[in-house]
Amino acid sequence: MKQTGNKNLGYRVDFLKWSDKMDLLAVGNDKGEVILHRLKWTKVWQLAAPEEGLRVRGIAWRPLEKVMSIAYSNGLIILINIENKEEIYSFNVKSDITCMNWTDNIKEISSNDASVDAINNHTTFLPSLPNLNSLSSTAKSTDYNSLKFYSKQILNLLIVGTTSGKVHLSVFGMLSCCEMDLFKKLNITPEAATIKDAKMSPNFKQLFAVVEMEGVIELLVFENDILQRYSTSLLNLAIKHAHILGTMAYINDTIECIVEAWETVLLEMDNKLTKYANSQPQGSISADFLELLMFGCTSPALEQFLLRDLTEKGLKKLGNSIELSYSTIQKLVVKPLHTAICSVFYHLNSLQGMIRNTYYYKPLLGEVPNDALVNCAAFLIKAHELQQTIDTSTRDFKIFFHWLYIVIVRLMDETLPEDSQSITQQEINYLSEFLDNFDVNSTKDFVEETNVEEKKRKFNLERVGQYLEDKPLVYPPKMDISNQWSTLLEQNECLKNCPLIFPHHDNRSLVQQHNLLKASIDRIFEKPITVIGQDFKQKSALSLRCSSENNSFQTVVNHFNTKENNITLFAFLESEKSLILIECNAASSLRSIRLSFAEKPFFETRLINIGELSFRHVQFYNEETLSLLLRSQNQNQSRPQSYFLQLPLQRVRELLEAVPFVSSQIVTPEQSCRIVNAYNLISDGALKLLDGLDAARIAVSGTRNVTAIVSESLKTVRIYDMDPQEDEDELLLLQESSQNNSSFDNSKESIQS
Repeated sequence: MKQTGNKNLGYRVDFLKWSDKMDLLAVGNDKGEVILHRLKWTKVWQLAAPEEGLRVRGIAWRPLEKVMSIAYSNGLIILINIENKEEIYSFNVKSDITCMNWTDNIKEISSNDASVDAINNHTTFLPSLPNLNSLSSTAKSTDYNSLKFYSKQILNLLIVGTTSGKVHLSVFGMLSCCEMDLFKKLNITPEAATIKDAKMSPNFKQLFAVVEMEGVIELLVFENDILQRYSTSLLNLAIKHAHILGTMAYINDTIECIVEAWETVLLEMDNKLTKYANSQPQGSISADFLELLMFGCTSPALEQFLLRDLTEKGLKKLGNSIELSYSTIQKLVVKPLHTAICSVFYHLNSLQGMIRNTYYYKPLLGEVPNDALVNCAAFLIKAHELQQTIDTSTRDFKIFFHWLYIVIVRLMDETLPEDSQSITQQEINYLSEFLDNFDVNSTKDFVEETNVEEKKRKFNLERVGQYLEDKPLVYPPKMDISNQWSTLLEQNECLKNCPLIFPHHDNRSLVQQHNLLKASIDRIFEKPITVIGQDFKQKSALSLRCSSENNSFQTVVNHFNTKENNITLFAFLESEKSLILIECNAASSLRSIRLSFAEKPFFETRLINIGELSFRHVQFYNEETLSLLLRSQNQNQSRPQSYFLQLPLQRVRELLEAVPFVSSQIVTPEQSCRIVNAYNLISDGALKLLDGLDAARIAVSGTRNVTAIVSESLKTVRIYDMDPQEDEDELLLLQESSQNNSSFDNSKESIQS
């Protein structure tokens, strides 16, 4: 054990968590920030809280991956790509969070499994999603075609406990698969209890929950057959959900790019045309322009607007801007949006095929309607309708601006250029219909807005924007009488209502269809939440009854899954003098032993100068070692001293073997548990003095062979290399503390690992 770093952070630490994949330490502070450090205290990045006043409730690393989950006090959980601190995914459990853990499973599902291959063969049939950056300057730089944050052969779950008493499970932290109301099962109220911790066994059969009540800590063991038996099916379902989720995110970003391009059109129009529209009487704008078209004469107000406000140069600039914006929208609709909707349609069809395999998927999904397929098809039809509307609007705008240009030149008594094209009769027909729809307020709109504050009236030139709002279309497209298919459906009601024919909703906007599709997809993946949650059954329980004098001591809970026979170990820091170790076997039976710093044995002369030891903090280093932070008080010392101990678990496990397994047990400070004097377990040279540091918390990683120790003030952190090489005796300190830890605030804030 060799000290390699000592850092005064300048803020109070709430959480410390080592990465098992890299030499990285994540620190959550009292400002709601998360800072990622390298082993040599190089700051990788710093992430501020999403909202002011939020606190970090938990930090967890997804096993063997470059993904970190962060929980906040408002129930928000975000998954972060640690390479660039970009948000991968976020969701909200709608309640303050008390604990968060990942499962430790690293077992791969065989790649020869045909069901796994069937989930991942979409690349054979689907084109890659086009790069939005080439079409829009505001698009995000995201690789939507990659599933690098989804393990295709390893299933892992994110477990979250909340103050409302619910335990949430989600595959990869993205597909919610369970919401168990723990307090309802226990028949207690959220005000009377707190979920201290929650974790699952690697085989997904057992869920361990630690509930703290007044004077009582309960370890509860639940079993779930569905989650264990259908883990492969759940993995396949999560991968399919990942494909759909990524494509839907791409669609959402595409629509945002379309909206931004459309707002450019709207802004240009507002700047030029709204002022004139607001100065004219209701319903007079169309009449003035139609009169100008039919008779060539105009009102003084319109003439002044054309010559002074709009001008020839302003007209050209406005026309070019609108044409460019519409061209961008057209490109976004034709290629990215259409390609993405077709991809979602494919994935939904393949999902329907998975559901037909009742043996693998019906226990998870039950009967799933095809609403999502219908809404996806309707969304595709609406996108095609928007494309036609853009074509029509682009055509009408070109005619309108060309005509206005001719009018302005004639009003200025100038001669048209020789290369200027004349307006055909067909274009005049289009133009007259375009001008007839200038006034924005129809009778229907006026009735709806009677009791609403009057809005500014604008030129009603544009039809694309109504598709990009979450409300029905104001001007739905007219029925094309030349379309024989539409005519056939209108003439045959039974054919129109046939479930095999995808509907076309004339009055819905593109955004409305998009929202309906998202809602129907969410309903499909809500099924496992109820199915798996209801299947959890309590198998065993162990209650720790704390004595009154120790009731205020902050209990620390840790557990560790061993590779041997699915044994799970728990460490409960019951008090400063008592540590309870609990073992749970594959049958969900429990047995326990208490390590106590009672009177020091007279023969322990090697510890004579140590003083009376007490427990401060505890964590599992690995399945063979328990890390203990100890404190000693000696009459010859002015202040307590801190010690670090790596306690081998082999001796403790041997003592546990003499204790029988039970399904229910009540452990009090005086009875119902075998007591072992902890002094007898300390071997020669095992105690390591933490000189000059009054330590309060530890964060250890057996995988990386490192330990971080936090001072009582929660502002100073020391890092130790637990397995230094012999040729590295002259390791330099990474950063020295600028001030000594001379004041203690006795903070009791939790540091979870």
